[in-house]
Amino acid sequence: ALPILKRLILSLLVGFALCATACADSKPAVIRTADLPATAQSFLKKHFSTLTVNQVTVENKFFGKEYEVKLAGGGEIEFDKNGVWTKIDCQRNAIPESALPSKILQYVQQNYPSHFISSIELEDNGGYDVEVRSIDLKHDLDLEFDSRYEFLRIG
Repeated sequence: ALPILKRLILSLLVGFALCATACADSKPAVIRTADLPATAQSFLKKHFSTLTVNQVTVENKFFGKEYEVKLAGGGEIEFDKNGVWTKIDCQRNAIPESALPSKILQYVQQNYPSHFISSIELEDNGGYDVEVRSIDLKHDLDLEFDSRYEFLRIG
């Protein structure tokens, strides 16, 4: 009975090792914009048509693919496997207002009129982490919103 148990354990260990190797995150591969999911392509055309796409990469993750689009001027947008944005970072520039959840945009415009939204990220809990910058680029604030776009706190 002992040799069978040893073989079973060894087989399980080999199986786990193979699965871990096969399921491990891969290195990003460069792809064409046309290879993005249709949802991501539509988002780029609708909100970022005036900016040139410098590079698009795809990375295989344990739970699907992640896409990253690098824009001229240094901005980048990350999309999930379905082509839904998870992060928009325009660095020292404003994210186009049309790309932002309207309730978050309205909150920032009402409460920080001399600031613009330069980065927004969808958090794992469904909330949003929003970076706002002053027009003179001297002050940054990190604002947190819940999944219903309600302001929570300054981060």
